[in-house]
Amino acid sequence: MSIRKSVTCPHCWDNFPAFDLMWIAHHPELDDDSKVSGGQRRFLPTMYDVHGNAFDPKGEVCSALACPRCHLEVPRDLVELPTTFFSILGSPSSGKSYYLTAALYKLRTTLAQHFALSFEDSDPSANQRVHEYEGTLFLNSDHSGLVALPKTELDGDLYASVEMEPGRVVTLPQPFSFRMRLLPEHHNYKRIPQNGRVFCLYDNAGEHFLPNASTANSPGTKHLAVSKALMFVFDPTQHHTVRKKLAGQAADPQVNSQARSTRQDQILTEAARRIRADRGMAPEERDKRPLIVVVTKFDAWSPLVSLSQLKLSWVMKRGTDGVVRLDVEQIRKLSDQFRKVIQKYCPEIVAAADAFSEDVVFIPCSALGCSPTKREDGMLAVNPGDIRPSWAEVPMLYAIHRSINGLIASTDARGSKANGKKMPKE
Repeated sequence: MSIRKSVTCPHCWDNFPAFDLMWIAHHPELDDDSKVSGGQRRFLPTMYDVHGNAFDPKGEVCSALACPRCHLEVPRDLVELPTTFFSILGSPSSGKSYYLTAALYKLRTTLAQHFALSFEDSDPSANQRVHEYEGTLFLNSDHSGLVALPKTELDGDLYASVEMEPGRVVTLPQPFSFRMRLLPEHHNYKRIPQNGRVFCLYDNAGEHFLPNASTANSPGTKHLAVSKALMFVFDPTQHHTVRKKLAGQAADPQVNSQARSTRQDQILTEAARRIRADRGMAPEERDKRPLIVVVTKFDAWSPLVSLSQLKLSWVMKRGTDGVVRLDVEQIRKLSDQFRKVIQKYCPEIVAAADAFSEDVVFIPCSALGCSPTKREDGMLAVNPGDIRPSWAEVPMLYAIHRSINGLIASTDARGSKANGKKMPKE
């Protein structure tokens, strides 16, 4: 396999030479790792087979690799291909898991159909949770019942406990990881020498972003410092002013007077504080990386903009050369218009975003495209047959475009055909 010079661990974010990677023993008797309780032993090999796989101390052939610092498994794609980290943050119950599930489900088809990119699991076992979510919402053959995704917990299978040093156990996140490859019809297929990229996504519980939630033994949001793009899932239905404005206009249970209000601006402020500390930034310094405010649940708050749907044709244009391009100019113009709406009803969100980053865009979307129903147990749920995601993939497409050169073609200011001063008419 082709080895990169250095690798960043997706769990502890330590950067180290690729040849320092450890191997994970395969023999069942070697289940005595020093850091991962009950885990197979991590070791530095001395013998390899003809395919470059190592032999463990019992002579078994191994194929899995691990970080030399935290000993958690590192997908081999991260060793062979360039890697990009994306962070998704938001308040509790803002719909992060629903948004992430819909975005990933739509990306699997949109990237292949329109941008000549394959989109595959880099580590299927690590992505098992998102597979279950996709199965619940989009691959569910039973359309007669109501379903809901479980709340993302502060621990569980999205985290791993590691004894980093004797007597000190640290909880580290398990990201979702995906591999993108250029298909032969991609316009840059012959120009990009390493035909592939890996990106990792983190789905932290909203409570992890609250003040004082991050500690030395639970650094679950350290990925914010190494990510190339930051996505803040903002839920207008959790804002009391929005719900007051929508009273009588929407039957969605998320906007009734009994719904919970949340200070979502505190999430951005706390994220900015942690990033400045981790990256050694001055207190007043703004981040230069793109901050994408994903204004979710559009179907619930769309009466605020007199617009009932979002069309992909507004932001994806096929040129005369046959190449589909992401219309970045139109996205930014629409962002300016949605920013004004958020500024009117939730000004503290715009202020917190602008204080956070020099490069902010507001992109609306709906992960479900329909209103949920309150079940007898009080939990909100949805009928899988009613789900119609809208623009769920657009924030992620924009993040990929801004973070990884050459994968997604885009229009520039000169080439854009966006007419731009008003929201597109339906």
